[in-house]
Amino acid sequence: MKDGESGDFYNKYVKAKRNCRIFAALFLAVSAIFIYGTVTFFTCDELKESHCWLNLRRQHSLKQEKLSNHGGIIENQHNAVGKLDLESAYGDNQPYHPKVLNFAEPWHGYKYWMTYSPFPNGDEKYENPHIRASNDLMNWEIPEGLTNPIEDTPEGYEKGKVYNSDPHIVYNNDTDTMELFWRYVDDINDSVVIYRKTSKDGVNWGEKTEILKATRSKTDYVSPAIIYEDGIYKWWYVARNRSLQYMESKDNEEFTKPKTIKLQYAAVQLTNWHLDVIKTDDQYEMIMSSYYNWSDRNSMNLYYFNSRDGITWYDGSVVLRPSISSWDNRGIYRSSFIKENGVYYVFYSGVSSDMERGIGMSYGENIHDLIGSDPTETEKQE
Repeated sequence: MKDGESGDFYNKYVKAKRNCRIFAALFLAVSAIFIYGTVTFFTCDELKESHCWLNLRRQHSLKQEKLSNHGGIIENQHNAVGKLDLESAYGDNQPYHPKVLNFAEPWHGYKYWMTYSPFPNGDEKYENPHIRASNDLMNWEIPEGLTNPIEDTPEGYEKGKVYNSDPHIVYNNDTDTMELFWRYVDDINDSVVIYRKTSKDGVNWGEKTEILKATRSKTDYVSPAIIYEDGIYKWWYVARNRSLQYMESKDNEEFTKPKTIKLQYAAVQLTNWHLDVIKTDDQYEMIMSSYYNWSDRNSMNLYYFNSRDGITWYDGSVVLRPSISSWDNRGIYRSSFIKENGVYYVFYSGVSSDMERGIGMSYGENIHDLIGSDPTETEKQE
């Protein structure tokens, strides 16, 4: 062996060993990414959110898809087959942002009352509160004598700056009055207002009154969810910073100081957006449409929470997600629900990939295992 050969060999050995280590590290890294991606692909349902590996934001858990008799995949069985027929005063059938009330006995001829706002292809000009009523949850009529919208497009309407939004109805059992609330945005003057109209029969509505007003760059009242219980109006809403807020009032004139509520989602922390709250049995229940990125706010899922006191909330799991290719295949927006005879009925806003809107209804005894309704049905599911 010539001088220097042993040193060169050793150096080559060290270099080869180092290369092997680098290769092994790269192999392990690639393997880990592959395993993570594979696991994530099959556990999007467990992650309960849209930002799974490879941007599988519409990936459905295999257990929530089923094969048709012809071997093809049909839509998610939890989603409505089609949207309800809720043609607006403007001639479109693109309703959005529903709130549904149910009565033990018909109230002025109907067991169920709904408010919603048309939102055809995202045009805020028509986002004005409408009222309909039903006795079977599938067929929604305009009560005789009622003229929609209850409040029309603001006189100073300007696209993206001045518009109505977020209608909600409440029944005050002490005064036997239905109350309609909605949000008015005026970004030209940097203000947001919650207005209210009241009715003794659901048909004839009084003049609007201002309930809340704020500087919108500082405060907001997104998607107010209000219930009237034991003489108290209980308000939940999403603030300007997307935090969930809670406050109370006896008369909708004087309010308690808002409390910030922290929602813990089951897997990944999301941003609150639009919600509904109901009181059932001995607890409060909430459904919330939430987003991960603002740019994906039309591709949301719907989440569920429950609470004993309306302040501390639990669960945070997914209830509905977009379908594969149907009328609601892009996202789930503000939804409303009732619980009757042990069955949940969820009226959810859906948006399609071509940005058309609609409201569908899914139902079930288990909020986490809903069955999508068929809008051609005329009888209420038992």
